[in-house]
Amino acid sequence: MSQAALIQSLSVEANAIAAFGRALSEERDAIKRQDFQALSELLDKKVALAQALTRASASREAQMIALGLRVGDGGLLVGREVEPAVTEAWRKVVFFAHKANDANELNGAIVNAHLEFTQEAIQVLRQGGMGPNEMYGRDGKAQAAASGVSLAAG
Repeated sequence: MSQAALIQSLSVEANAIAAFGRALSEERDAIKRQDFQALSELLDKKVALAQALTRASASREAQMIALGLRVGDGGLLVGREVEPAVTEAWRKVVFFAHKANDANELNGAIVNAHLEFTQEAIQVLRQGGMGPNEMYGRDGKAQAAASGVSLAAG
């Protein structure tokens, strides 16, 4: 097996990772717009992209094994003599993987911030969840007004 075939596989993998990164960017935009329909569609797209990426990675790994190459410390390729073009193609894979990871972490942080805000809003609406002080019950319905002095005489 030649390293030229590995270069081709690395290129396919880098493109797959870049496409996944673009999907993460689209996801972030949809989250900001609160476009839940787009988020649902993007989930299907991300699943398909992740499957393609898994296949590309498996192919590349098999080729690396056949060539006696492996990923060493610091993410560098080690093994038999590695052609400079292989090293460059590998750098692209690593670069796009870092970008996609960063995008994924950012999206997770945005989702967590929205989740915390929503949980705090629910807590405020429930007024701490203390019986008579609750505005809304766990079912989301308004609680009956507290009994007390009537302002209307009748």
